[in-house]
Amino acid sequence: MHQPTLRVIKVLNLLANSPEKLSLSLISKQLNIPPSTLFPILQTLQNEHFILCDNANKSYDLDYKVLELAQKIKNENTALELIKKYMKNIRDLTQQTCQLGILKGGEVLYLEKFDASSDVQIKSFVGASYPAYATALGKALLEKKSKKELAQIYTQPFITMTQNTTKNIDDLYTKITQIKKDKIAIESGELNPQIECMAIGIEYKKEILAAISIAYPLFYSSKEFKEKNKAILLQAKDHIQKALKLYFPELKGI
Repeated sequence: MHQPTLRVIKVLNLLANSPEKLSLSLISKQLNIPPSTLFPILQTLQNEHFILCDNANKSYDLDYKVLELAQKIKNENTALELIKKYMKNIRDLTQQTCQLGILKGGEVLYLEKFDASSDVQIKSFVGASYPAYATALGKALLEKKSKKELAQIYTQPFITMTQNTTKNIDDLYTKITQIKKDKIAIESGELNPQIECMAIGIEYKKEILAAISIAYPLFYSSKEFKEKNKAILLQAKDHIQKALKLYFPELKGI
């Protein structure tokens, strides 16, 4: 364990749980840290606005930076809860499995899932990761990437999941270029030969923050089916993006 870092954490925890401001000597006594070691820690935390010194009695309390970080964490967690409400609505309207993912390197990480209410269930798991090039979620997340950026992400040959899996960088770039025209990503049997997915990217400050998809058995697929559910997804995208912009102006991620 890194002792200098641990001392900083102990100082912040002590001040956070103290009902009153504490002097250097009291902090030193309670944490068993020599005053000569403690003073530069307090000085640095004060300079960075994590703690505040009351010059009148030389006592310390938490400053706005700690509160700012806490608020950001609260906002990000609440933002996820907001998105989950829309996902549940998407599941209910489409009657299909709804999933949420973010991009981690070249893979899509599944953060949330609402199962379809029908007897047909999609076998996917929250916390699982799959190659982004083989999923609708992943392609939606990669939509704004240039061919050069894709080549930097994927330095190894693509793994073939099924006979329909995207073959290479050129194939992938062609597909994400099509997303810009269609406004939605569709993947048929690339990860699972029996499953089709439709996905939308959630944009925030011109960046794709996450993606939401519906997944369903391939035999459900038809022009009418896809048009109906595309409209549901695009409407949800618009509502989510407006809500994030309105309620979470400083959001950094979900």
